[in-house]
Amino acid sequence: MSTGVLIAACSLLVACATIPRRDYGVRSLEISGVKQLDESALKVCLATQARERFGFSFGVADTPECGVPPFDASRLPVSFWAWPWTDWPLYDETVWNRDIARVSRWYRARGYYDAQVVQVTQKPDPEHKTIDLALQVVENQPVLVQRIEMEGIQAVDRRLRNALQAALQLRVGERFDEALYDESKRALVAALRERAYALAEVSGAVSIDTRRHTADVTFRVQLGRRYRFGEVTVEGEGSLPKRPVWAAAEIEEGTPFSVSALDDAKRAIYELGPFASVELIEKPHKDSDRIDILIKVVPGRRLRTAIGIGMQVGTDPTLTPTDATYDSLNRWDVHLLGRVEHRNFLGGMRRLAIEDRPRLIFNTAFPSLNERSIGNLLIVDFRQPTFFEARTSFLMTARWDRGPDPYTNVPRSDLLAGLGPERTFLNGKLRTSITANVNWFVPDDPSQVSTLTRVSYPAYSVTYMQYALALDLRDQPRDPRRGAYFALTVQQAGYFLPGNWDYVRITPDVRGYLPLGRAFVLAGRARIGIMEITESTIEVGDNDAFGIRERLRDLGPLRQRLRGGGNNSVRGYRPNTLGDVTRIGDIVDSGGLRQWEASLELRTAITAQFGVVFFVDVGDVSRRKVFRLNAPQPSFGIGLRYRTVIGPIRLDAGFAPPPLQVVGADPRVREAMNPDGSVPATRPYHESQLLGTQGALHFTIGEAY
Repeated sequence: MSTGVLIAACSLLVACATIPRRDYGVRSLEISGVKQLDESALKVCLATQARERFGFSFGVADTPECGVPPFDASRLPVSFWAWPWTDWPLYDETVWNRDIARVSRWYRARGYYDAQVVQVTQKPDPEHKTIDLALQVVENQPVLVQRIEMEGIQAVDRRLRNALQAALQLRVGERFDEALYDESKRALVAALRERAYALAEVSGAVSIDTRRHTADVTFRVQLGRRYRFGEVTVEGEGSLPKRPVWAAAEIEEGTPFSVSALDDAKRAIYELGPFASVELIEKPHKDSDRIDILIKVVPGRRLRTAIGIGMQVGTDPTLTPTDATYDSLNRWDVHLLGRVEHRNFLGGMRRLAIEDRPRLIFNTAFPSLNERSIGNLLIVDFRQPTFFEARTSFLMTARWDRGPDPYTNVPRSDLLAGLGPERTFLNGKLRTSITANVNWFVPDDPSQVSTLTRVSYPAYSVTYMQYALALDLRDQPRDPRRGAYFALTVQQAGYFLPGNWDYVRITPDVRGYLPLGRAFVLAGRARIGIMEITESTIEVGDNDAFGIRERLRDLGPLRQRLRGGGNNSVRGYRPNTLGDVTRIGDIVDSGGLRQWEASLELRTAITAQFGVVFFVDVGDVSRRKVFRLNAPQPSFGIGLRYRTVIGPIRLDAGFAPPPLQVVGADPRVREAMNPDGSVPATRPYHESQLLGTQGALHFTIGEAY
């Protein structure tokens, strides 16, 4: 045992960072007197750095970059210790003296022309060969922008004048900053290029009155001529065909030049799939108003394979909000993952992807390990670009899910297949699709369905057309701070299509986001669902003691039903248990014909990675053809967020106070039927509990909306 400890100690000593004999390591660097600006934004610009310590910062700003706004971010750094293996930055007196001068220059760039370094402290520790450094600054009064003028724009229209004013990063009455001045010039050029002034130039001059602490800013605009697109050529596609690239760009010769058209072309070419990089090179004519565009593409790896292990929590990440089954799930799984993708399948840039997920499924909320079962999910996706025309793709998809049904836990095989065109408009902000779909539900032997020997689901099928559109006006899809999102999905099943139901299903969804300062975002959502079933061929019979077949006939197929409750819905309820619900042993029979929901969230950042959400959710799901506003079923709660590259990991706790769930008499069907298979006696539905009251805890990835 002593030998093991000795080996471990020796290994640690080898890993420890050391300081060369004749040098000093910088243990700490403190700058006092920084009140109006961000100390971290200043420190990152210095060549002298202290030894890195483990810790974090309270505040919404990301890690600062030298010379990159914002410079007045609010943050509170908290440091704990330095790991033994962390490198020691070495002290250099020459570099340190330059850094002292650099502090004053940095403040001048931020508009503080009277800022001074009033004290410099150096405390060496000869015994440990370390040194502590400190600076004290006095910021004094900043220079404020007194006037902003733009020369050379007399000939432009009012609309462009307004766009140029909006592009300015400097504002009259605010602190002058050299970085914002430079950003303003770049933003003015971008606004002019968007209006066809492709070769516009912007220079400027600043007059500083240090006595009055004012700045007069002048931007000089050289418009040049307005350009139109000329010839578009493609280069570097290798063995791939040129025409799909040229067609996807959709840049018409003779149309006015704009940067947004180039950005849209680049996005559309990337969406073709096989390219590792796309570059659009502008070639203006000297003696005309034409700009030719050279599209240079670099093909990527066409055959891609992946093998791994993963976890799915809360929702199915292979689906989107416009899919018919984008519901919260009261389950999680650990799965193996095998994926093969070809991005030029049979030529023509067709994309074929095959993915298989053998799964160990836990039919309870994360992290419970109860009710384990085995399943498998096989997904096949095919995309044909430039179908009929340049921006339309033809999609084919198939999903075979073998294992327990996510809504009822009934062992079954569930096959969903669909095909149809998809197209984007408005620079990719509007996405539309029309697909023909078929869903087969095939349960296992009824004796293996559940602990209830007399309960079984019949095999069924449904064929439906789905019309979906989504308009995304958010600033970013994963963690939006401003903007709006609108979606509408319409399904029409049966009638002239084969299947066990004739129905129409309509589900509009509206979301909005409003920033409240730098640290807060107010987010809201409202959605409704209408399902009209006019005919069903599901046979009920005399052995439907628990009403399962009757509800299947009246409420529609399991995958397509309207449901509520869970991490993407009213969070005081477990997934898919909002409104009318019947529990029979281990089967939860939920869903309805009318649904409405509304939610409001106040999102605030604690650090650049961590955030807190306060939310209020209301909603209902009814088996009757009526929107029940007297059953709002409100839930109140708090959530934690940890931001990652794949979206925020979130934990939400929702509480549904029983006295507030309904107004007056309870119109809901919330029943739990006896599981002995004899008399279908009804008893009250057992609501989920959280901290001794009605509520639910949800863990998943991605925002609720």
